[in-house]
Amino acid sequence: MGLLSSMAALFHTHIDEVKKDLIRDEIDLTEAVEAHIGWKLRLQSYLDGKSAEKLDPMVICRDDQCKLGKWIHGPAMNHFHAFEPFHELRADHAQFHYVAANVVKNAQANDRAAAEEIFKGEYQKISHKVVIALTELNSLVSQ
Repeated sequence: MGLLSSMAALFHTHIDEVKKDLIRDEIDLTEAVEAHIGWKLRLQSYLDGKSAEKLDPMVICRDDQCKLGKWIHGPAMNHFHAFEPFHELRADHAQFHYVAANVVKNAQANDRAAAEEIFKGEYQKISHKVVIALTELNSLVSQ
């Protein structure tokens, strides 16, 4: 059973329309998906030397500082604390931030090869997992 089907079964069993409205008021999951997709562009620009952005790996690695992370570590726990797929999303989101920070850390250490390897491999994989999970969660909340 995939993430969507297991999350959907649990979600529809335990979450009513009122709770869906509450979740939609707390977080715009479409915006969260767009922000995570945007990180790919930001990191690529940074690796290409085209970004004037000052990225700090010690900030990027914190999965509780972005809007989605604050929701995941806060209100979302009230809705999904018993749902394993949510905890997978939470772990994947934390891994996303850790890997993104490693891309920047290696770039700042002038190890572009390592930064590119992480970016094209581990980063792409974890980013995709987070975006898919958020997209699926958004579709469940929007139904």
